[in-house]
Amino acid sequence: MAQEPNPFSNNIQYYQEHVTFMDTNCAAKAGMVTVAGGAMGFLMALFMNAVEMRDMDYGRTKQSTRYVLRRDINKMFGMAKGFAIFGAFYSIFECQLEKLRIRDDATNSFLSCMFSSMVLAAESVGWKGLMMSGLGGGMFGGVMYYVQIKFMNH
Repeated sequence: MAQEPNPFSNNIQYYQEHVTFMDTNCAAKAGMVTVAGGAMGFLMALFMNAVEMRDMDYGRTKQSTRYVLRRDINKMFGMAKGFAIFGAFYSIFECQLEKLRIRDDATNSFLSCMFSSMVLAAESVGWKGLMMSGLGGGMFGGVMYYVQIKFMNH
C-alpha cells in the first residue's frame, strides 16, 4: 500500500523559503511600524500645514513667525506621535491575532484596528463612544486589508 503524501509538506516548504525575520518577530515588526508610522505622520502633518490657510499678523513679523513655527512643529510632532502609537498598537494586536488564529485574513485586520482605536479612545470617550470608535476603526482596517490585497494581486 502506497503512503499518502503529507498535505502540509508544501506549506512547510513555502514557510521555510518565504517567511522572514519580520514575519515571525512581533517586537521587530512593531518597532519598524512605530518608526514608519511616526515618519508618515510627520510628513502628513508637514503637508497639511503647508496647505493650511492662515491669518497673518504683519505687525511683529519676527515674533509671529517664531510663534507660528513653534505651533506648527508641535502639531507635526503630535501627529507623528499619534500615527506611531496607532501603528504600534495595530502591529502588536495583528501579530498576536495572527499567531493565535494561525491565519492572515480580514478578520485580523478588523479586530486589530478595532482594538487599537478603542485603546487610544479609552480616556476621552464613554462606552458608547468607545464602541463607535472601535467599529469605525475596525471597518477602516477591513477596507485597508481588501485594498492591500487588490493592489498586491495586480
